[in-house]
Amino acid sequence: MRRVVVTGLGAITPLGLGIQRTWTRLIAGESGIVSVAEREPRERWRELTCTVAGVVPEGPGGRSHGLWKAGDWLSASDQRRMSTFTQYAVAASDMALKDAGWEALRQEEQEATGVCLGSGIGNLEEMYDTSLAHSNGVSNPICVDNRIRRLT
Repeated sequence: MRRVVVTGLGAITPLGLGIQRTWTRLIAGESGIVSVAEREPRERWRELTCTVAGVVPEGPGGRSHGLWKAGDWLSASDQRRMSTFTQYAVAASDMALKDAGWEALRQEEQEATGVCLGSGIGNLEEMYDTSLAHSNGVSNPICVDNRIRRLT
């Protein structure tokens, strides 16, 4: 059995970006749950039956303000190719490696480096879009529940 050492953490959460910001807001009793009823762009939220969500905060201030801005981590072409969920995974992994102070310069170091990633559900938006595309515009209310069970 090989030893594994956790040396760095990264987080993209509804409470903000980074472990420090997320933890500080969590300990202060703050919530990342927001109303999506009036949120822009409205088309994105209109078809949801729920009016609250845990949304990662976005903004022009980017990571220095605890806000998501894909351009802080990815080129424009990578942003177009990747789902938002995948973008979050790349950014959180980058945060964890930086938090660890790890920079794998040699090939053997790169091959020996790993990141363990956890997510509450994954790419819900893609699941929803796929469900609508294959169901004549009517989403099955237990579609996500069934998919989550299959993942376990």
